[in-house]
Amino acid sequence: MREKLVGLASRLEELLKCGDAEAKALLGGVLLDTGSDPARAARLFGEAAEAGVVEGKRGLGFMLNSGVAVHRDPVKANQLSLEAANSGDGYAAYNLAINYYNGHGVGRNVREFMRWLRCASERGIPEACALLGDKLSAQGHDEEALSWYVSAAESGHAPAMYVAGCWYRDGTGVDADPVQAVRWFLTMLDRGNADGIHEAIQLARGMTEAQVREAGRLARREADAVLLMRR
Repeated sequence: MREKLVGLASRLEELLKCGDAEAKALLGGVLLDTGSDPARAARLFGEAAEAGVVEGKRGLGFMLNSGVAVHRDPVKANQLSLEAANSGDGYAAYNLAINYYNGHGVGRNVREFMRWLRCASERGIPEACALLGDKLSAQGHDEEALSWYVSAAESGHAPAMYVAGCWYRDGTGVDADPVQAVRWFLTMLDRGNADGIHEAIQLARGMTEAQVREAGRLARREADAVLLMRR
């Protein structure tokens, strides 16, 4: 992954020579993610933000909120995050939600936290979907909570996959469905996470061969499903 980011950085450097503001925001993200030059990342985010690039506003807002390579300024961070979120940026909406929850740069406001968390979830941010599932579950809205866990799981969020698997196994928020349960436990392997294998093995012992194979098909891990039947 790091090699791919380095290669991307080289291509973005060429675009910078043409004054591409969006390339500045993208390169800032690469430099921040790799940790190679966070100070330059902040400068690039700032230049992109001044040019009106949404990703630049989000990136600079994140850095100002966390204090990475810049003087921490939660108030300015929230202003930038709000601008980016209002322009449709899902991660900016998620960052804003977390700040409202923690009271960073704004007064702690659970109503605004939930509003922006739902906004980020509707824009497909996996972390937001999973967290919204947690909050709805705590309020007793298990059926809706499961729908958000599944949304997060479908976007590759391994912890949400585990929750979805357990809820389908136990019939929480939905009728018990061992096929869906095993599906999500197996899908976790795509993220390098084997925490659900024990549960999958236990479930497979009480399932028909057709059910186990269907779970494997849904997870796109047919070979692993066959192995479950041999345990």
